[in-house]
Amino acid sequence: MKLAEHPTVKRIRQRETTVAKGDDQPLDADWLRQLVLDAGAEDVGFVQIERSELDDQRDDILQALPRTKTLISIIVRMNREPLRTPARSVANLEFHHAGDEVNEIGRKLVRALEDRGVR
Repeated sequence: MKLAEHPTVKRIRQRETTVAKGDDQPLDADWLRQLVLDAGAEDVGFVQIERSELDDQRDDILQALPRTKTLISIIVRMNREPLRTPARSVANLEFHHAGDEVNEIGRKLVRALEDRGVR
């Protein structure tokens, strides 16, 4: 059997073709918003990479992810009382838990987009 005939190779090449065809098509903002909310976010916002407010960050973003067109801001709710306590360790723990939650939402989002052929 030739490598090009292997089922896995065929599936990957088919996926690459599908992704290449869909690269220029914008995602529906309402669909994407709901996807992020369903992944566990409290709220979500979108920012185009061309916005002037990102001038000082754009190069770093594009170096890591050169095909970036839009950034997604994921919002989660933090518990108030741990942030109000004078014990910094308690507040820090709350910040870390919120960060972990954002990371998990991001992972779910990336998986859902990859499953649809979005890079």
